[in-house]
Amino acid sequence: MAATSSPYYVPVDLRHTALLISDVQTQILARFPKEVQENYLSRIQELLSFFRNQSATLRATSETHYDQFAGVPLIIRHTLPFNLNNNAFVSPYNKLAKWVKGLEEKGFFAKVSADAHYPEFSIPEVLKPEGGWGSSCDEIVLGKLQPNCFASSDCVKYLNARGIRHVVLVGLTTMGSILGSARGGADVDYHIICPREGIIDDDPEVDEFLMAKVLPKFVDVVGIEDVLSLNGC
Repeated sequence: MAATSSPYYVPVDLRHTALLISDVQTQILARFPKEVQENYLSRIQELLSFFRNQSATLRATSETHYDQFAGVPLIIRHTLPFNLNNNAFVSPYNKLAKWVKGLEEKGFFAKVSADAHYPEFSIPEVLKPEGGWGSSCDEIVLGKLQPNCFASSDCVKYLNARGIRHVVLVGLTTMGSILGSARGGADVDYHIICPREGIIDDDPEVDEFLMAKVLPKFVDVVGIEDVLSLNGC
């Protein structure tokens, strides 16, 4: 019987893999119908649980201090600090300013009560780190100032510190953070993996075009089940 071909361009080693959850935050999720939000968050929880279990198992079998950091998957939550300094980090010359203003006018920022100086403030409750922000070196939270995760934060430093080579990228939205981050990560030579069910946009036509026609030229677009079937142990 012929072997099933891999959905990955190169072999994936979970010991050198990160789950990067980009812009999955209350203000952006609010743009989607409630049932879409619930279904989406349940799929992200599947990935989160998988990476947590893999991290725990691999950490338990590590024998050296080096292995404790470089041989265990990493989970990163990346958020935009909406309302920080009245959104002065968004240049009026950047067309994103219009998008941010639109979110504000629709009242999406009014629901945020926590301090925007802390990047965990807008993460949905079901996706927050176990034990809270800063409780584990395997689950970190970063703020950023641009959609591209690799351009305006310390993300690359954390990835390099852990010897990460593969990045499982999920988040909101396809035409926003995902497009920018997928291209940005590939440009600095990370193996980017985009689970299809972990990426959505409120424009289905654009979402389908980008995921089917554009991103596969730069990254591996796979199913969530393809990620869940990986084994790092």
